[in-house]
Amino acid sequence: MTRRFAIVKCIGLVLTVVACQPATGELSQADGHQLAGTASVIDGDTIEIHGERIRLNGFDSPERGSMCGSVNVYKETAFALSDFIGQRTVICNISGKDRYDRKIGNCEAGGKSLAEFMVGEGWARDWPRFSHGAYADEERQARSARRGIWGLDCPEDLWGDRNYN
Repeated sequence: MTRRFAIVKCIGLVLTVVACQPATGELSQADGHQLAGTASVIDGDTIEIHGERIRLNGFDSPERGSMCGSVNVYKETAFALSDFIGQRTVICNISGKDRYDRKIGNCEAGGKSLAEFMVGEGWARDWPRFSHGAYADEERQARSARRGIWGLDCPEDLWGDRNYN
């Protein structure tokens, strides 16, 4: 039997998960492949839903302490993601776990991919090894328009020694 869950906001912004009868358009969480709820932003590419850390799939954002001139881009990327999500429900399709035991997910809020938003606004970059180039156009456009990080004076080693090919 598949259980269905609906997310309900109550007075005082308390989030409650309520079991419902199966209905079109509701989310299934019984198989563990999907999580939905109010998200807390950990950093520019990690969120938490219901106590579960989720590494957003297919892109990378700057690590703690990363600076572009006087701008703390680690914080700015987290703020950008948090502002975009706002109070909307985040829905994540979980595809596995990373080496830090975080779930890996393709997530969206308001019908828009968090990865597309972050890369498209220039606060992250496509990571083709994991995205298979899914956000290459968004990164190219963000770089061209000098949005987010691409408009700042960033050091060459901003991304460390990671390989983005």
